[in-house]
Amino acid sequence: MSPSPVEPHPLIEAAAQAFSAVAGIETRVSAPPPGTDYDGVVAFELAPRISRLARVVPSIDRQERLAAATATDRMQDSNGFLLVTSYLTPALVDACRALGIDAIDASGNAFLREQSNLILISGRPRATVAGHARRGLWSRRSLQVILALLVKPALLDQGRREIADFAKVSLGTAQSTLQTLLQRRDLIQRSDGSMAIADYGRLLDEWVTLYPSLLRQAQQLGRYRAAEPDWWRAMPSGHAAWMFGGEPAAARMTQYLKPEMITVYSEKGLPRELMTRARLRPDPAGNVEILTAPVKLEPTAGLADDLIYPALVYADLVASADSRNLETARLIRNQYLDHADQAAG
Repeated sequence: MSPSPVEPHPLIEAAAQAFSAVAGIETRVSAPPPGTDYDGVVAFELAPRISRLARVVPSIDRQERLAAATATDRMQDSNGFLLVTSYLTPALVDACRALGIDAIDASGNAFLREQSNLILISGRPRATVAGHARRGLWSRRSLQVILALLVKPALLDQGRREIADFAKVSLGTAQSTLQTLLQRRDLIQRSDGSMAIADYGRLLDEWVTLYPSLLRQAQQLGRYRAAEPDWWRAMPSGHAAWMFGGEPAAARMTQYLKPEMITVYSEKGLPRELMTRARLRPDPAGNVEILTAPVKLEPTAGLADDLIYPALVYADLVASADSRNLETARLIRNQYLDHADQAAG
C-alpha cells in the first residue's frame, strides 16, 4: 500500500476555512497519519479541543450516499470521523444530526458534536470549491471503468480497449477516466510505462460510497417476490447470464449471514430461466432485486461461478446500511479485498 499523501486534500482546507469564517472558531488542518486511508486531520479550537480524522466525499446529493459514506468509515473507525464534502443541503445537515455524523462543507454548513459542544450551521448557499475538478471523475460510466479495475486489476496491463470492453463503455470514456485517475494519482505509471492502482483500499472506499446513488439505482431492472423463501439455494450453477450479489453471495462466501434480500446481477435483461424456476412475480416491495451487471460477468478465482465479484458484494452490503450486513461486509473485506492491492501492484 502506498504511503499517505504529504498534504491534506484541498477540499479539507477549503471547508475548514469556510467553517472558521462562519463559526468564528479557529481550525487547523494537517496531513493524515501514515498508513491510514483518510484525507487529512482537522482540529477545532474548542474547549476541549476537538480533533477528527477527515474523509473527503466530493459530492453528496442524497441521504443514501451519506449513509453509505458513514457505513464505510464506521466499520474502520468506531471513534468517529469528519465527513468533508463540497455542499450539504439543509436536509443533509439534518440527516447528519439524526445519524450522528460530524460533517463540514466548503460553504460553511456543518454539524459537529463532542460532549457539551454542539455546532449546527445550515442553509448557507453553495460555494465554488477547490475540489471541483475531482468531482468530474464521478459519473455512471466512469464508475463502471473504476469497478472494472477494482475487480480485475490485470486489465491495466491489457490496454484501454480491453478495459472499455470489460466495463461496457466507450473507448473514449475508458481513456478519459484513466487519464483523470492518473492526474489524481489514484493510478501510478511505472518507468516501463505500465500502470498500477496506487492505493486499492482508498479507491475502493470512494467508489463504494458513490455506487448506491450514482450507479446502482440506474442498474435496477425490477423487484420481485419468489414463491419459496430459499429458492436461490437450489438454483443450478454453471451459467454465464447472471450471478448472485449482495446477501446471498455474502452468505455463501462467509457462512455468516441469513439473506433477506436476494440480489441478482444479469448480463442482458431479465434472466428468464431464473425467473421461471424461481416463480418470480413483480412486487415493488419484494425481496428479490434484479440489476443489470455494471461490468462483464466472469467467474472469480476461488468462488462459485454464480457469485459476483467480491468488491460488488461488499458494495451491496454497505449500501444497505443494515448493521447485520455491515458486519458481514467487514468479513468480506478482510477475506477477499484487503490484499487485492497486492494483485493490483
